[in-house]
Amino acid sequence: MPSINAADRIAELESALAMAREELPRLKEHGITYRETFEDYHYQLASSNQQHSLPGAFYPDSRPESPRSNEEVKTPRRSFSHVRENSKDLNHDLHLKVARLEDQLKSQEAIHQSMLEHVKSHNEIEWNELISRLHATEKESQERLQQLLSLKSTISSLTRMDSQATDSELSDALSQLGNRVREWVISNFRRTRLDLSNIPQETREALKAVSLNYQDIDSGDRLALYQALVSSAMMQIFCEPVYVGLPETGVLASLRHLAAYIYESSADYRDWRRLTIRSIQKGQAQEALQEGRDRVVHDLSNEIIHLLTTLTSTKVSPEAQLSLKGILNTTAELQHTLLLQKAQYKVHFFKHQLGSEVVFEHTRMESINDLDEDFDQDGDIALDREFAFCVFPCLEKFGDESGRHAEVRNVLLKARVCCRGCL
Repeated sequence: MPSINAADRIAELESALAMAREELPRLKEHGITYRETFEDYHYQLASSNQQHSLPGAFYPDSRPESPRSNEEVKTPRRSFSHVRENSKDLNHDLHLKVARLEDQLKSQEAIHQSMLEHVKSHNEIEWNELISRLHATEKESQERLQQLLSLKSTISSLTRMDSQATDSELSDALSQLGNRVREWVISNFRRTRLDLSNIPQETREALKAVSLNYQDIDSGDRLALYQALVSSAMMQIFCEPVYVGLPETGVLASLRHLAAYIYESSADYRDWRRLTIRSIQKGQAQEALQEGRDRVVHDLSNEIIHLLTTLTSTKVSPEAQLSLKGILNTTAELQHTLLLQKAQYKVHFFKHQLGSEVVFEHTRMESINDLDEDFDQDGDIALDREFAFCVFPCLEKFGDESGRHAEVRNVLLKARVCCRGCL
């Protein structure tokens, strides 16, 4: 029956319209295409409804249907099939776009990760640069402070020929000297590795002078060991009995032999030494003494650099060599000041001797190690410090300002030592 078929078709079209409306929210990005398609679809549906909703349409009609009316009825079905095909194409396009977006997201994540790695690497470089600048600033401040102390000492010696340095001035000068040695070592050798294999004999002897058991020194204490080698070489200046730079031959060489011959820890000896120094540094020997001091500084600088080069395989720059010579010149100036004092002073570098070992003394030593201290039930320290090697010497004073009562000893500056923990 035609009327019944038309009603079925209308119901089928209405069902298809409901399905299309359900799919419409998922195709919002292509709303324009869908809108045009459904407008055409509604138009065809309206035309079909007008043809099949006339009076008597639901009653039997004995007249045969024309081919044109059948084609018009079938047109909405073909339009709906066309919509379904368009929907599949659009869904396929959406899947392609989603895949492209995922690829773009992965690419952006990779670029972002690469940028993070670059920023991290750049920050590490900046951190190392800041550390280097900090060491350079500390080094410069120490040098300026030392220059100020040297200038004050020079002005004082020019204004009063018999001026005597105070204990605090001497201890400060030696402490600043130790800081300069530490900064010089850190600036030039902090990234090196200690290599005790295939070192020459003179390097072994220098290490034994610092520690008889130098093979047992931990690699973490390598910077302290380098400082100890510098300090041990500097002791050649502090052991000079009269004047740093006295020639080995000639008239002035006899002064060193004479001082060794008449040496005694008395005020008379120090008075003779002080007058002798002032006499020779003002006369014709002044130029020869300065040349001798320059030679001592030059030789010691080469010796220290050779030792550290054989241990670390690191080439020392000309700037570092010049800085080391400045430290040694300051050492010579400090020894010159000590030799001119009425009071008796001693710069002592602790080291083990064959048959005798150095014991750690809290009154004359301070440890540069960060050792953990365990306490027993009574609150006493259960972990003792065992002396390993001396890093920088101490300064002691015997007697009073005039050199009397030499049996009284005062520690003005503690030695910096490296220790091992033991129970």
